[in-house]
Amino acid sequence: MRRCGIPLGTGKAYKIQSLSAFMQTSQKLAIDRYQAYYKRQPATAAAANSWFVPREIVSIDIGFRNLAFAHISSDGRVLAWKRVELLPEAVFEPWVLATAVEGLVQNTLPVRVASQCTYIIEHQRFRSQGSAAVTNSAMVNNLVEALLYANLRHAGARVEAINPAQVSMHWKFPDTWDPLIEGTSCAAKAASDSSQASNKPDPSKCKHNKKEMLAETIERMDQLLVEQKQTTHTQYMEILNTLKVTGKSKQASRATGARKFADLKQKSVKQLETLRDQRRRLIKKERSISLVQSWMLASLTSTTTRSISALQDPNRHSNEMWPFGDSSMKFTNEMCTTFITEKKKDDLCDCIIQAVAWYRWQLSVVDELNAMTATSHP
Repeated sequence: MRRCGIPLGTGKAYKIQSLSAFMQTSQKLAIDRYQAYYKRQPATAAAANSWFVPREIVSIDIGFRNLAFAHISSDGRVLAWKRVELLPEAVFEPWVLATAVEGLVQNTLPVRVASQCTYIIEHQRFRSQGSAAVTNSAMVNNLVEALLYANLRHAGARVEAINPAQVSMHWKFPDTWDPLIEGTSCAAKAASDSSQASNKPDPSKCKHNKKEMLAETIERMDQLLVEQKQTTHTQYMEILNTLKVTGKSKQASRATGARKFADLKQKSVKQLETLRDQRRRLIKKERSISLVQSWMLASLTSTTTRSISALQDPNRHSNEMWPFGDSSMKFTNEMCTTFITEKKKDDLCDCIIQAVAWYRWQLSVVDELNAMTATSHP
């Protein structure tokens, strides 16, 4: 289910909706293939597959101030890629929000009917990082999401939600706990100490161990963040040289707020957890930028002997993650130039990596259905 993009750990209503859509389209595919088999019309079955893997998709990363979208074809061509400022600030007047979203759909987004294109929209959350507070920006983003659904469906478009946590899992971003970065948990270590000492763990000792492990984790994250920033900067300079564009040759910045282990141990567990979550977001941001820049380099150097596998980490970006086979994505030079001069690169990256992940999931759905229906023919 996970390799097909079906969520496992989200809310019950969202799971039911995703599974219902999967079952309905699966039944449609089975019926079309059955009719095509007896009528000897293979084009009908091919048309059924196009429902899962449409010719084009428009991926939208929600944000009332920084909304980004990417228009991509099934062969990896980037047809449009842009960030827009929907509203200058968070507002709750319905007529203002409705006018802004309606103008975005009518004047900016490429609107296609359901048979030609699918729109995937980043599913919004009211709360983040387990916080009980609901921020103004989160409420406005949810309203923008609902208005986008209404306007696009009114225009006859097919719209689907995409879970950002699933996208992070697909690309192995540290959106949540990462054992390679953060090591073992306090509970696991306390259980190990308990089994060795044959007594119950001391709560104060567990808290002390947790503080030490959090401090060690943040130190590892800071080191990883410095390395990732250096990689991103090297890619940035290579894109500048390939495009022959004059840009800022700035040095790769160090991790923001990097602290020594002794200083970290002076903080409380709650403060350390906040710092850890901040590092997670920074690492995810740098990795997403590095990922898209690697695709961009593959597109710019496609006429040379360099292959896409040489520009990506084969351990993190295997064929199970990449939907376009041996081909690279195709960016125009104008898009690349706009990207390297863009201040909010992470928003542009988010919309394009979720589009590529969604295409890969849809191909996995087709593979699974092919395997299920291959033996159903008489």
